[in-house]
Amino acid sequence: MKKLVAIVLAGVLFLTLAACDPMPYSYDRNELQNSVVGIELIYYANPEQKRFKSWVPNHYSKLLPFDFAKMRHIKTLDKEHHNDFITQLSEASMLYRYYSFDSPNGFCIRLLYSNGDFEIITTDYTHDSFQGYAGRYNSEGKVVDFAGTFDWGKYYTDLVYDYFEMQL
Repeated sequence: MKKLVAIVLAGVLFLTLAACDPMPYSYDRNELQNSVVGIELIYYANPEQKRFKSWVPNHYSKLLPFDFAKMRHIKTLDKEHHNDFITQLSEASMLYRYYSFDSPNGFCIRLLYSNGDFEIITTDYTHDSFQGYAGRYNSEGKVVDFAGTFDWGKYYTDLVYDYFEMQL
C-alpha cells in the first residue's frame, strides 16, 4: 500500500512539474521567407521594462505597446542574407508563450512583414539567459501576438554576431 501511495504521489508530482513547462516552438522558415521584407538591428531604450515573477499565468494583457520614440535604428541586414538569417532563426528553439518581460529592452532584432506588422526579438543577453521577448506588433505598435523567448540566449547572440557583426 505504501508503495502504491508513493508511486501515485510521484506521478502527480511529475505531472504537475512537467505540465508547467512551456511547449517548444520554432519559427516557420517558409512562412518567414514568404512574409519578411526587412530585417534590422535596433536599440530599444526601455529602462522601465518589467520582469514577470512567473511565466504562468498568461500575461498577454500586460504586454506594452511598442513606443517608436524609444527605438534607434542600428543596422539593416542586406537582402542577400535574409534566407540564411531566416534559416538560422528557424533552427533556434523557443519557449512558446514564455512570458519573461512586459516589453523589449536593449538591442533587438526587428523583422518587418509585408503586411506592415513587425516582430521584435531579444533576450537578456547580459546574463546569457533564456528570458527575453519575442512579440509581434501592428504598424501602429499595438501587440498582435506573443511568441515567447529563446530557450537559450546564445541563439540570439549568435544571430546578432553572425549577421550584424556585433558583440553583445
